[in-house]
Amino acid sequence: MLVYAVRVNLSVAIVCMVKNVNSTTENNGTLIDTNTCPGHAESQSVFNKHAEFDWDKTTRSSLLASFFYGYICTQILGGWFADRYGGRRVFGVAMAVSSICTILTQACARTSVILVYVLRVIIGLATGTVFPAMQSIWGRWAPSLERSKLMTLTSVGTMFGTTLTFASSGYLCEHGFDNGWGSIFYITGGLSCIWVVVWFIIIRDTPSEHPRISAQKRDYTSKVPWIEFAKSPALLACITAHMCNNWTNYTLLTSLPDFMKSVMKFNIKSVTTGFMSCDQRDMAVAFLSLAVMFAGLNRAEFIVNHNDFAPKYSGVLFGITNTFATIPGMIAPIVAGALTPNDTSEEWRNVFYVCAALYILGKLVFGGLARGEVQEWAKDKSEN
Repeated sequence: MLVYAVRVNLSVAIVCMVKNVNSTTENNGTLIDTNTCPGHAESQSVFNKHAEFDWDKTTRSSLLASFFYGYICTQILGGWFADRYGGRRVFGVAMAVSSICTILTQACARTSVILVYVLRVIIGLATGTVFPAMQSIWGRWAPSLERSKLMTLTSVGTMFGTTLTFASSGYLCEHGFDNGWGSIFYITGGLSCIWVVVWFIIIRDTPSEHPRISAQKRDYTSKVPWIEFAKSPALLACITAHMCNNWTNYTLLTSLPDFMKSVMKFNIKSVTTGFMSCDQRDMAVAFLSLAVMFAGLNRAEFIVNHNDFAPKYSGVLFGITNTFATIPGMIAPIVAGALTPNDTSEEWRNVFYVCAALYILGKLVFGGLARGEVQEWAKDKSEN
């Protein structure tokens, strides 16, 4: 849950960090009408109440995407380290680094936008190891018939983390300390620091509670069948499904607050605590909620499938798929920004069309290539 708190907090915070445009603004010679939901101009005044920065749309999109420039670099390495040495240290150190960087964000933002870029890349580098490490830990702890259930339950934390962070951040923007938005980073970073201490106290790499994996296991996991990975249809299915799913996931994580503000005309606090009447606005929220709900069902498919067809190599395999699946995070916010220069409902419609098309593609490929049985190259010699 806290993994997603430190990665999505900027998505809401940036809405109240950056000064809002006027109700009628000129951009590249085009008149922009921000009264998509007329009659609620008073609800927009809160966006400028605590704003301190004049970052344009390109800068904001690049900041939201910068996390993924680091995130893509450590997926395979994180999985390899977790499989070889155990996920406890990998996971714990990653969260410690992310927590510190999150706490420093508000000070760096007031110093230079370049420092914010650097911090977001570092947070990406650190948390890029988290999910491969989690897969590796469950590969050692979860019974074969319980893997799907336990890993899906774990993945629910990401949904709760996103929901609670969006909810609390909207409130903190309006009522928090340090000009509202600063408190978002202090609280999410501080809670993550507390979690790190608890993690190192109670977690071990294996059911036998050894702090490190055995020498025999370490020698075993060092022999990774990279060529078999490259030829595996099952791995290709997971890569494709993960990439297509993450396009929508990262589009919503990074751009949803901007959509709610610019098109739906929500008060930043009202995004999560209720909303005023406006034509079809409630239906838009309902459809977005349904989309996220059904997307959550994917967690029982490609997210856990690595432990079905190659449980011994689940950490490094998830590192491979999540490396490819991070590419949408680097591109989707920029694409969303390019498709919505004027923030009109028609422009945002194209953003959602792209998301829907990629969902369909991912489902078709995964349905045709996925495997549920352990592959021959992933079996112990005694099993052959």
